[in-house]
Amino acid sequence: MKCAIIKDLLPIYCDGLASDETREEVEKHIAECGGCKSVYENMKSAVPGIPKPDIQPMRKVRKSLRLRLALIVMIITAGVLTGAYQLLCAHPMLAKSDKITVSHYSRLNDEVMYVYISTLPDRHGQTCTASVPRGAKVEIDKENDCVWVDGKMLVGAEINGTEYYVPANGKLVPAGILCVSIRCDTPFKAVKYEYEQYPTLNNLLPAECHLGLRPCLPFRQDMNKCLEGDTFRQEFQASQLERGAKLTIDCLDDDIVIDLHELAVEEGLLEE
Repeated sequence: MKCAIIKDLLPIYCDGLASDETREEVEKHIAECGGCKSVYENMKSAVPGIPKPDIQPMRKVRKSLRLRLALIVMIITAGVLTGAYQLLCAHPMLAKSDKITVSHYSRLNDEVMYVYISTLPDRHGQTCTASVPRGAKVEIDKENDCVWVDGKMLVGAEINGTEYYVPANGKLVPAGILCVSIRCDTPFKAVKYEYEQYPTLNNLLPAECHLGLRPCLPFRQDMNKCLEGDTFRQEFQASQLERGAKLTIDCLDDDIVIDLHELAVEEGLLEE
């Protein structure tokens, strides 16, 4: 190291403020250089009795700061892990609407050819449905306000032991089933689902179903409440899908509302 640099370092060396590495370099140099050693001796004699500063308190402060920093990092890490567990395992969030794909198709009942839909005037307009076997002969008798199937009056319901015959104010519709598939696009290995179907009051209100799909990790999940794969499938009897029947897919952003009656019409299972 050059003498000029050593002479610049001598003041802090004499004051005891130099680092261990700097002190070693200065001592090594003045042991070999008489000129710098002389400058050091003069400088040392000019400020006799200056005690070497105690750096122990500063070391304690640094140690305390390091411990506090480590504690903060541990708290933040624990918070992140807890939040991740809550969102991905315990309480996963709903999927976004742009990750949901809906498809549908129909199939016919092998045993039932038609379903006759009518209303019961003495039951406050309650909807009545009755199955017509495949190959049966159907006659709608307007005069007697009844429906004959293979020579027998078609019974729509039995309430408190009383049979209610189907009135001739209805129509025959294909005995089909609407199949709806809802796919959730997700990188996670499991999709938790919540499905609820609300029954209507005396069939006066349209049916309403709700579905929630929650992508998650399979860790500690009840797999009975998770999909097999990434697709939810549900079948609906087309004859029960009155106008206004809907399936709502609850999403993290905007919910998706599916008009089940319109889908059944689109599949040719119902008429407008």
